[in-house]
This record gives sequence, structure tokens and C-alpha cells, in this order.
Amino acid sequence: MAGRLNKRELLRRTLSATGGIKALESLPVWNGLLVLNYHRIGTPTDPLFDEALWSATQDDFDRQVRILKDGFDVIGLSELPDAMRDLQGAGRQPWKSSRFAMITFDDGYVDNYELAYPVLKANDATGVFFVATGFIDEPRLAWWDEIAWMIRSSTRDTIGLPENWLDEPQKLDGSDRRQVINRLLRIYYRLDGCRTTQFLDGIADATGSGRAPKEAADGQWMTWEMIREMSDGGMDFGAHTVTHPILANLTADEQGMEICESRLRLEKQLDRPITSLSYPVGKRESFNDDTRAALSNHGFDWGFSYYGGHSSGVDVDRYDIPRVAIESDVSMADFRSCCALPHVFARH
Repeated sequence: MAGRLNKRELLRRTLSATGGIKALESLPVWNGLLVLNYHRIGTPTDPLFDEALWSATQDDFDRQVRILKDGFDVIGLSELPDAMRDLQGAGRQPWKSSRFAMITFDDGYVDNYELAYPVLKANDATGVFFVATGFIDEPRLAWWDEIAWMIRSSTRDTIGLPENWLDEPQKLDGSDRRQVINRLLRIYYRLDGCRTTQFLDGIADATGSGRAPKEAADGQWMTWEMIREMSDGGMDFGAHTVTHPILANLTADEQGMEICESRLRLEKQLDRPITSLSYPVGKRESFNDDTRAALSNHGFDWGFSYYGGHSSGVDVDRYDIPRVAIESDVSMADFRSCCALPHVFARH
């Protein structure tokens, strides 16, 4: 794996230094659909939360949207079926090319409205926002932010958890404490839904921080008024469950509830059909056959994953549309490389 990453980085640097990226952007070297995924726009505003969720500054996001508008047909959910038909040789739309891009966001953070939406409007680009409806209805810290909050709020030097979670005590002697947070997040990813509250309570006790108060989430999430304004302004919306669980860790019935209730809540608020969902966390192991069955049973046309890659449009798995993570350490050269050669640079 490290060798492949080094080769990709060497190729990216060579293309950047020689002007090869610019040349590739102007050539039809590939056809397909590239779906980019963001979470937050701006810069971290609270050092206690999970800074990994910040994808780009507003200026960088604007540059990225301009690159996409210049080289792709940027589409929304309503245009996705026609784009897929085009890639399969049966399209009728007068597209710019057969290279399509989608700009998607997960979760529902307020900066999506305050910073991303103005950029998308200014560039006449459709964004697709997958919202975890429970965070809008009852604002609270998401579990990843709460884990970071508890670890960074702790005044203890060391914490211990039961051996079935952590093999050894964890030192909290660094100001960032990122390694401990990442270790706890990886544990959370594997937990059955019935054990997640127990795990968070265990961290709260071990750190001495307690569970985060509701007011810690003040100003974190969009409101339904913001979401309706964005929808009326041409943005698309999809489901992202109610409470953002890792679906594969739930029973089939629990998955159905999370998927169905998020769709119904969005449809009630927006008065339009909701037919797409992005999987929380979105790795291959984050959804399963029960998830697919729930999407089919509850009227969803598309399911979006989050482990890299792009779609050629051939043999499309409509419940596994790949997306590429855009994160704060993605440089403009990285971004342009991903757009120019996604089959090389859009892989995780």
C-alpha cells in the first residue's frame, strides 16, 4: 500500500511540475462520474471538536467549484439518471462532455448554509446535501465530535477503559490528543448499535469530562428554515439517517427505521421526494445486504458510499455510488490531479 501511495505522489508531483495536469484537463482522457464529498467549509472554530471534518476553506472551495464547472457537467440528483444513460451510450442530453461531477456534503453542519451555499450559488452549481435529520431536530454533538470533546476536555494524564475496548491505558499528555481520539473512533466503528451509548458513557467516566452538554452543539447545525431556503434555491437534498449510526452494525429492523424515518422527515420538511441516501462513514464494511434491502423497500434509487473511486457508468451499482473524500490536507494540485485522472488519484 505504501508503495502505491508513493508512486501516485511521484506521478502527481511530476504532472504538477511539468504542466501535465493542465494538459490532461483539456483532453478527453476519461469519461464517467466523479462524486466529491465534503463535510465542513471554513476553518475549525472550536479546538475541542474533531477537526478532521473540515474539508476546505471557503476560498479553496470556490476554486474547486470553478475547476469542476470548467471541466465537467456538474449535476444534481435529478440529472443523475440521464448522466448514467449518457455514459452507457443512450443519453439524449446536450452535455458539455461525458465527464460528470457531483458536489456532495454529509451531516448538515451550519457552514454548509453560511459558506458553501453562497459559493455554489455564485458559480451556478448544484450541491447535494445529505442530512442526518436527528441533528437538525434535536441539536447535539455528533458522536465523533463528542469523543473529541471528552478527550480534549479531560484534565487527566491517563485514561483506561475495559479490556474489551482498550488493551492498555491511554496517555493524554499531548495538547492535541489526536491519536487517542482516532483510536477511540476506530473502536466505535466496530460497535453494535446497542453498545455505543455504553462506550460513550465509559469514555465520559474515564476522562472525568462527563457527556457533552446539549449547549455544546449551539450553532453547529443547519435549521430546517436554512435547508428549505437552500432547497428552494436549487440545492438537492438526500437522507443520511436520523442519528448517523454505522448501519451495518444495526439489525435489519433498526436500519430500516433509520433509513425510512430520515426520508420521511426530509420529505415532510421539503415537500418533495427523497430518493437518495449516503451511508454514514461509508466504508465497504459500513453497509451490507440488509442496508441495500432497506433502501429498496423504502423507495430509494441511489446509495452513496465513501471509500474513493469514480464510476465509469458501466455496470453501475446504484446502491454503491463511489465518492472521493475532500479533506483539509488536499492541495489544489491534489484536487486537479484527482479530477484529471480519477482512476489513479481518486482511490483511497
